[in-house]
Amino acid sequence: MSKPKENASPHFSRWIWFLDVLFAGIAAIILQQYEPIVRCAWASGPGTFSLSVFVAMCMGSFFVYDVAVYHALANKFPYRMTLFGFARFYLDLVMAFVLFMLLMDAFNKDPDWFNILITITSWHALAFIWHVLAQREARKKSSLKITIIPHVYFVSIYWSVAWVSYFSAQLCGFSDATQSDAALVALSAAIAAISFWRWRQVIQKLVGM
Repeated sequence: MSKPKENASPHFSRWIWFLDVLFAGIAAIILQQYEPIVRCAWASGPGTFSLSVFVAMCMGSFFVYDVAVYHALANKFPYRMTLFGFARFYLDLVMAFVLFMLLMDAFNKDPDWFNILITITSWHALAFIWHVLAQREARKKSSLKITIIPHVYFVSIYWSVAWVSYFSAQLCGFSDATQSDAALVALSAAIAAISFWRWRQVIQKLVGM
Protein backbone atom coordinates (compact mmCIF):
# COMPACT_ATOMS: atom_id res chain seq x y z
CA MET A 1 0.00 0.00 0.00
CA SER A 2 1.33 3.41 -0.88
CA LYS A 3 1.97 5.97 1.81
CA PRO A 4 -0.61 8.70 2.46
CA LYS A 5 -0.04 11.96 0.66
CA GLU A 6 1.61 14.82 2.47
CA ASN A 7 -1.51 16.95 2.62
CA ALA A 8 -3.38 14.25 4.55
CA SER A 9 -3.00 13.29 8.19
CA PRO A 10 -0.74 10.22 8.51
CA HIS A 11 -3.05 8.91 11.23
CA PHE A 12 -5.79 8.39 8.66
CA SER A 13 -3.78 5.60 7.01
CA ARG A 14 -4.87 3.56 10.02
CA TRP A 15 -8.44 3.94 8.82
CA ILE A 16 -7.52 2.15 5.59
CA TRP A 17 -5.87 -0.58 7.66
CA PHE A 18 -9.07 -0.87 9.69
CA LEU A 19 -11.09 -1.22 6.48
CA ASP A 20 -8.66 -3.93 5.34
CA VAL A 21 -9.32 -5.85 8.55
CA LEU A 22 -13.05 -5.36 8.02
CA PHE A 23 -12.83 -6.63 4.44
CA ALA A 24 -10.86 -9.65 5.64
CA GLY A 25 -13.47 -10.33 8.31
CA ILE A 26 -16.27 -10.15 5.75
CA ALA A 27 -14.44 -12.59 3.47
CA ALA A 28 -13.80 -15.00 6.35
CA ILE A 29 -17.44 -14.99 7.48
CA ILE A 30 -18.77 -15.47 3.95
CA LEU A 31 -16.39 -18.33 3.16
CA GLN A 32 -17.22 -20.03 6.45
CA GLN A 33 -20.92 -19.73 5.66
CA TYR A 34 -20.49 -20.95 2.10
CA GLU A 35 -18.49 -24.12 2.82
CA PRO A 36 -21.46 -26.27 3.95
CA ILE A 37 -23.69 -24.71 1.28
CA VAL A 38 -21.41 -25.65 -1.60
CA ARG A 39 -21.14 -29.19 -0.21
CA CYS A 40 -24.93 -29.41 -0.13
CA ALA A 41 -25.10 -28.02 -3.67
CA TRP A 42 -22.66 -30.69 -4.85
CA ALA A 43 -24.83 -33.39 -3.33
CA SER A 44 -27.92 -31.90 -5.02
CA GLY A 45 -26.56 -32.41 -8.52
CA PRO A 46 -24.44 -30.69 -11.19
CA GLY A 47 -27.11 -28.09 -12.03
CA THR A 48 -27.47 -26.80 -8.49
CA PHE A 49 -23.72 -26.95 -7.90
CA SER A 50 -22.88 -25.09 -11.12
CA LEU A 51 -25.39 -22.34 -10.38
CA SER A 52 -24.13 -21.90 -6.82
CA VAL A 53 -20.47 -21.72 -7.84
CA PHE A 54 -21.20 -19.39 -10.76
CA VAL A 55 -23.05 -16.89 -8.58
CA ALA A 56 -20.35 -17.10 -5.90
CA MET A 57 -17.57 -16.46 -8.42
CA CYS A 58 -19.40 -13.48 -9.93
CA MET A 59 -20.03 -11.86 -6.54
CA GLY A 60 -16.48 -12.67 -5.49
CA SER A 61 -15.33 -10.69 -8.52
CA PHE A 62 -17.33 -7.72 -7.29
CA PHE A 63 -15.76 -8.06 -3.85
CA VAL A 64 -12.25 -7.98 -5.37
CA TYR A 65 -13.23 -4.99 -7.49
CA ASP A 66 -14.56 -3.13 -4.46
CA VAL A 67 -11.44 -3.70 -2.36
CA ALA A 68 -8.97 -2.91 -5.16
CA VAL A 69 -10.69 0.26 -6.33
CA TYR A 70 -11.23 1.46 -2.76
CA HIS A 71 -7.48 1.43 -2.15
CA ALA A 72 -6.81 3.23 -5.42
CA LEU A 73 -9.37 5.93 -4.66
CA ALA A 74 -8.30 6.31 -1.02
CA ASN A 75 -4.78 6.98 -2.27
CA LYS A 76 -6.01 9.52 -4.82
CA PHE A 77 -8.35 11.23 -2.33
CA PRO A 78 -6.59 11.04 1.06
CA TYR A 79 -8.67 11.59 4.17
CA ARG A 80 -8.45 14.88 6.05
CA MET A 81 -9.78 16.22 9.32
CA THR A 82 -12.84 17.77 7.68
CA LEU A 83 -16.59 17.29 7.67
CA PHE A 84 -16.34 15.64 4.26
CA GLY A 85 -13.58 13.38 5.55
CA PHE A 86 -15.65 12.16 8.49
CA ALA A 87 -18.65 11.71 6.21
CA ARG A 88 -16.52 9.46 4.04
CA PHE A 89 -15.47 7.49 7.13
CA TYR A 90 -19.13 6.87 7.88
CA LEU A 91 -19.90 5.94 4.27
CA ASP A 92 -16.99 3.47 4.26
CA LEU A 93 -18.65 1.58 7.10
CA VAL A 94 -22.10 1.71 5.52
CA MET A 95 -20.75 0.51 2.17
CA ALA A 96 -18.87 -2.31 3.88
CA PHE A 97 -22.11 -3.38 5.54
CA VAL A 98 -23.97 -3.24 2.20
CA LEU A 99 -21.18 -5.29 0.63
CA PHE A 100 -21.55 -7.83 3.43
CA MET A 101 -25.30 -8.05 2.85
CA LEU A 102 -24.71 -8.50 -0.90
CA LEU A 103 -22.35 -11.40 -0.29
CA MET A 104 -24.69 -12.91 2.31
CA ASP A 105 -27.47 -12.93 -0.30
CA ALA A 106 -25.22 -14.35 -3.02
CA PHE A 107 -23.38 -17.01 -0.98
CA ASN A 108 -26.66 -18.42 0.23
CA LYS A 109 -28.39 -21.74 -0.32
CA ASP A 110 -31.09 -20.07 -2.40
CA PRO A 111 -29.81 -16.68 -3.65
CA ASP A 112 -32.60 -14.19 -4.28
CA TRP A 113 -31.84 -12.22 -7.46
CA PHE A 114 -34.16 -9.36 -6.49
CA ASN A 115 -32.49 -8.87 -3.10
CA ILE A 116 -29.11 -8.86 -4.86
CA LEU A 117 -30.42 -6.30 -7.35
CA ILE A 118 -31.67 -3.96 -4.63
CA THR A 119 -28.50 -4.33 -2.57
CA ILE A 120 -26.07 -3.65 -5.40
CA THR A 121 -28.17 -0.68 -6.51
CA SER A 122 -27.84 0.73 -2.99
CA TRP A 123 -24.07 0.18 -3.10
CA HIS A 124 -23.71 2.14 -6.33
CA ALA A 125 -25.81 4.98 -4.92
CA LEU A 126 -23.51 5.18 -1.91
CA ALA A 127 -20.44 4.98 -4.16
CA PHE A 128 -21.68 8.01 -6.08
CA ILE A 129 -22.08 9.97 -2.84
CA TRP A 130 -18.56 8.89 -1.78
CA HIS A 131 -17.13 10.25 -5.04
CA VAL A 132 -18.91 13.58 -4.58
CA LEU A 133 -17.66 13.95 -1.00
CA ALA A 134 -14.12 13.03 -2.01
CA GLN A 135 -14.03 15.61 -4.78
CA ARG A 136 -15.52 18.28 -2.51
CA GLU A 137 -12.91 17.49 0.12
CA ALA A 138 -10.15 17.72 -2.49
CA ARG A 139 -11.73 20.95 -3.79
CA LYS A 140 -12.12 19.55 -7.28
CA LYS A 141 -15.06 20.16 -9.54
CA SER A 142 -17.37 17.19 -9.74
CA SER A 143 -17.24 15.44 -13.10
CA LEU A 144 -20.44 13.73 -14.18
CA LYS A 145 -18.38 11.41 -16.36
CA ILE A 146 -16.50 10.10 -13.32
CA THR A 147 -19.11 10.27 -10.57
CA ILE A 148 -22.71 9.80 -11.58
CA ILE A 149 -22.86 8.57 -15.19
CA PRO A 150 -20.97 5.26 -14.73
CA HIS A 151 -23.05 4.28 -11.71
CA VAL A 152 -26.30 5.16 -13.47
CA TYR A 153 -25.21 3.07 -16.45
CA PHE A 154 -24.27 0.11 -14.28
CA VAL A 155 -27.51 0.14 -12.31
CA SER A 156 -29.51 0.47 -15.55
CA ILE A 157 -27.68 -2.53 -16.99
CA TYR A 158 -28.33 -4.59 -13.87
CA TRP A 159 -32.05 -3.87 -13.87
CA SER A 160 -32.44 -4.30 -17.62
CA VAL A 161 -30.55 -7.59 -17.79
CA ALA A 162 -32.32 -9.08 -14.77
CA TRP A 163 -35.85 -8.15 -15.77
CA VAL A 164 -35.42 -8.99 -19.45
CA SER A 165 -34.11 -12.43 -18.48
CA TYR A 166 -36.91 -12.95 -15.99
CA PHE A 167 -39.74 -11.97 -18.34
CA SER A 168 -38.17 -13.84 -21.26
CA ALA A 169 -38.22 -17.03 -19.21
CA GLN A 170 -41.78 -16.25 -18.18
CA LEU A 171 -42.91 -15.77 -21.78
CA CYS A 172 -41.30 -19.10 -22.68
CA GLY A 173 -43.54 -20.77 -20.10
CA PHE A 174 -40.80 -21.84 -17.72
CA SER A 175 -41.51 -22.49 -14.05
CA ASP A 176 -41.14 -19.81 -11.38
CA ALA A 177 -37.89 -21.39 -10.20
CA THR A 178 -36.44 -21.33 -13.71
CA GLN A 179 -37.48 -17.71 -14.17
CA SER A 180 -35.67 -16.75 -10.98
CA ASP A 181 -32.60 -18.76 -11.96
CA ALA A 182 -32.50 -17.05 -15.36
CA ALA A 183 -32.60 -13.60 -13.75
CA LEU A 184 -30.00 -14.67 -11.17
CA VAL A 185 -27.56 -15.97 -13.78
CA ALA A 186 -27.96 -12.93 -16.04
CA LEU A 187 -27.60 -10.48 -13.15
CA SER A 188 -24.56 -12.28 -11.75
CA ALA A 189 -22.88 -12.32 -15.16
CA ALA A 190 -23.56 -8.60 -15.61
CA ILE A 191 -22.10 -7.81 -12.17
CA ALA A 192 -18.95 -9.82 -12.91
CA ALA A 193 -18.48 -8.28 -16.37
CA ILE A 194 -18.89 -4.74 -15.07
CA SER A 195 -16.59 -5.45 -12.12
CA PHE A 196 -13.78 -6.60 -14.40
CA TRP A 197 -14.30 -3.73 -16.82
CA ARG A 198 -14.61 -1.04 -14.14
CA TRP A 199 -11.64 -2.36 -12.18
CA ARG A 200 -9.43 -2.16 -15.26
CA GLN A 201 -10.77 1.27 -16.25
CA VAL A 202 -10.34 2.89 -12.83
CA ILE A 203 -6.92 1.41 -12.15
CA GLN A 204 -5.57 2.44 -15.56
CA LYS A 205 -6.97 5.95 -15.12
CA LEU A 206 -5.49 6.40 -11.67
CA VAL A 207 -2.12 4.96 -12.68
CA GLY A 208 -2.03 7.28 -15.67
CA MET A 209 -2.75 10.28 -13.48
